[in-house]
Amino acid sequence: MTTALIYIRQSRHKDYERTASPEVQEQACRALPAVAVCDDVEMFVDLDVSGGGCKRRRRFLALRGRIESSPAGVPLVVAAYDQSRTFRNTADALDFFALVEKRPWIDVQFVHGRFDRSAAGEFTYTAMAAAHAMERRMTAEKIRDAYAYRNGRGEATGPPPFGYRRTSAGELVVDLETAPLVRQMFDDYATGAHTLRTLARQVNEAGHRNSRGNPWLPDTVGQTLGNIAYVGKTYAGGRRGRKGDVIPALWPALVTDDVFDAVQHQLRRNVRTRAGARRPQEPATYTFSRLLVCSCGRRLRVARGNGGTYYYCRRDLVTPCGARMAREDALLPWAETLFEALDGMRDADFRAALSRAEDRRQSPDAVAQVEGSLDRLRQLFTWGDITAEHYAGERERLGRLRDELLVATAPQPTIEVDGMLDGWRRGTAVERRLLLGVFFDALNVTDGHIVSYTPREDRVAEVIELIDVAFGHYAAQVVNGGFASPEREGFEPSNRVAPVTAF
Repeated sequence: MTTALIYIRQSRHKDYERTASPEVQEQACRALPAVAVCDDVEMFVDLDVSGGGCKRRRRFLALRGRIESSPAGVPLVVAAYDQSRTFRNTADALDFFALVEKRPWIDVQFVHGRFDRSAAGEFTYTAMAAAHAMERRMTAEKIRDAYAYRNGRGEATGPPPFGYRRTSAGELVVDLETAPLVRQMFDDYATGAHTLRTLARQVNEAGHRNSRGNPWLPDTVGQTLGNIAYVGKTYAGGRRGRKGDVIPALWPALVTDDVFDAVQHQLRRNVRTRAGARRPQEPATYTFSRLLVCSCGRRLRVARGNGGTYYYCRRDLVTPCGARMAREDALLPWAETLFEALDGMRDADFRAALSRAEDRRQSPDAVAQVEGSLDRLRQLFTWGDITAEHYAGERERLGRLRDELLVATAPQPTIEVDGMLDGWRRGTAVERRLLLGVFFDALNVTDGHIVSYTPREDRVAEVIELIDVAFGHYAAQVVNGGFASPEREGFEPSNRVAPVTAF
């Protein structure tokens, strides 16, 4: 049985551009004689990603892992549209050549061009790699210079602001459907009767959505109201970074200078009101900051009040979550018990857990488990149980995990538990947050309690095994959303929550 691995990459595709679309690339690769006779075809697709490097090309990294893990002597066909689809970086191209050169049973096929392991073939391949890299860098320089020239003239670059649309000639013109909403937002906020939160709520309740089709958030409203594009001005160095001097723009204004200035005055006044005199000079870091996830799928925010620290879900949406706040002092015992359990592990238990973690990561069942999690995630989104934002984030995370599991080589153990309990007990909030970050990407909260966790992405198997063994040795139970020993006074045993990602 022979398998073909087809790789497709496209930086950006527009129907009017003369480039090979992903569909054209796939069709041409499947038509290659060496691919057509294969019993199975696996697709690896990177879209909207440059070929200048490999770090962001997750599917290419998965393809590489698939090649590295292929059994010696078993025929395998790797196909791509041309060499530039695989690489536009000389170092990466030569690294790939060295990889397949050592595996003569792997046949590399290009629709345009050929792969040859001979000395002459290696020279041609290297020369083409250098040419593609030069073309990429020269194109980037031309685009940069063209953008700089257009920005300096006040022309439109980048995506059009809400309320405008781009013509086929690339010019910005007023969008008659959305421009009235922009003007109304400016007029309403200039009166001083609104905050960003109340204005966002008013816009959403009227049924309006932003350019992506999502409800307006206070931050999005604030960015809109502070955009000088709406008075027909721009920055000589580019709108995105607000670089250079403010100059007249070559598109019509939506609001007058008087209204815009009044809005900026209100924005500055409201910022001072929100900040207050007691706002610290440096942002505080809390033990669970950016780690807790609400049952609705959003990250919890932090606030101090009534002598304590609280974590809450955002309340500035059309339909607020309504979940109860989580008190930090109610969450700390969960973490205390975690580090007690890890500290109580025997050396033999620790080594056995790491060994099983390696087996788990290399197990073929692991990919199937991730695929099952993706299916459940799609169901929850279809049923409306999770938000689009949470769905997109989890889908991307699980996709990366699936790609990593396709790579057979497991990393060396990276967690050392010795001294963690003492570090937790003596540590500051910042140090405690770092310790939790060793294990978790998220802690899932329901009714103010931690009910499950999302293991750190690069240590999934290791974290799951360590915590399983630690709490098994510690005779732990999940009680009221936190792990606890049955010997602890005041805890009632209940069913243990499986240490897997919760949606």
